[in-house]
Amino acid sequence: MVGALEDYVNAPDAVYLWRYESETRETWGTLNRLELISQKWRGEQWSHGLLIAQPRELRNPGTAFFLITHDGSACIDLLRAAAEQAGAIAAAITGVPNQPLYGRSEDALVAFTFDRYAATNDRTWPLLFPMVKSAVRGMDAIQEFAGRTLSVGIEKFLVAGASKRGWTAWLTAAVDRRVKAIAPMVFDMLNMKTQLRWTEKIYGQQSEYIHDYTDLGLHLALEDSPLHRLRVWVDPYAYRERYRMPKLLLLGTNDPYWTVDSLRHYWHDLPDPKFLFRAPNAGHGAGSTPEAKQTLASFFELVARDHPLPRLVWTHTQPTNDTEMIQVETDAKPTAIRLWTAESSDRDFRNDVWSSRGLDLDPVSNGAATLVFTPCDKYRAYMVEIDLHTPSGNPYQLSTEVRVLPDFAYIE
Repeated sequence: MVGALEDYVNAPDAVYLWRYESETRETWGTLNRLELISQKWRGEQWSHGLLIAQPRELRNPGTAFFLITHDGSACIDLLRAAAEQAGAIAAAITGVPNQPLYGRSEDALVAFTFDRYAATNDRTWPLLFPMVKSAVRGMDAIQEFAGRTLSVGIEKFLVAGASKRGWTAWLTAAVDRRVKAIAPMVFDMLNMKTQLRWTEKIYGQQSEYIHDYTDLGLHLALEDSPLHRLRVWVDPYAYRERYRMPKLLLLGTNDPYWTVDSLRHYWHDLPDPKFLFRAPNAGHGAGSTPEAKQTLASFFELVARDHPLPRLVWTHTQPTNDTEMIQVETDAKPTAIRLWTAESSDRDFRNDVWSSRGLDLDPVSNGAATLVFTPCDKYRAYMVEIDLHTPSGNPYQLSTEVRVLPDFAYIE
């Protein structure tokens, strides 16, 4: 069943082409703009912009940063930072998905196409399929342009994206061997069946932010054919054994789409290497915070330069019934470690404020340990955050999973 996505992506499409549009010279390098026609989907040609940033000093030509986005106006600073810091090409594809279509955009459009698939059994309907194909054709065009025009041979990509584009980044990595690393942002929904049940238990209902899907009853029909097949095709969890490349998940502590501890339902099932940065007091725009952008640029630097990735492990123990100890260790040299906590009366942390305190560094483990107390009449969420630097001195931050005390039993 998993093969439907590959079948769609690999199907020949005669409309594929790209055209050179312009070049802008900046103090940091050159920004090229291309137009891409990725495919024809349900009678509509999908048109995209491609932004390709080349730094003045191209030290690592074999790996490129590739951002999947809808609007390219806000991504140039990130492309510049990634290109300069890694000494590598940084590119973005816009218009993923092409929209509006059928009078709908974003989640409303995705949900509509899922519903059309359920009604027709036509495997070309799910919008994630052409979104992934857009990314794959974008990488094709970037390689072709870089080779022909820039004399740069790009072989591998770090693929990033936020929200539905983060969802697309996961699925692109599952079907394209050129993906050397991924950095999906604010998509905390792997293992969808379990996530939906967990959200229902925590909130008493599904998040209102996914109403485009729940209004159509898509969350209720996941066990039925053909929506069961659809879930297998579009849930990155179904492809988890394929994700053996380095992974950086960028999330927010206050994202209204998910529960604060949604990660518990898939993190331990993902192969290593894997890393997490959770922006404190950030919602669905967490990927746009300065800390997240800097961490993403530093992750690309490590990947593009083939630097050893840090080892970060954490363990939780319960010394007493009302306390939990978290111990964090790393083989890197952190400059600071801090504990972040938030409290909630109802286990819904979406609007609660997180605060931090510094922890003492252990020179042996390069980590720290601390006790977290279980409150008597409320819930406490916590995580540990660690400050690190790349070998060239650029900063980045990593986080542990969020834990909630007292904990609910896991839903099977």
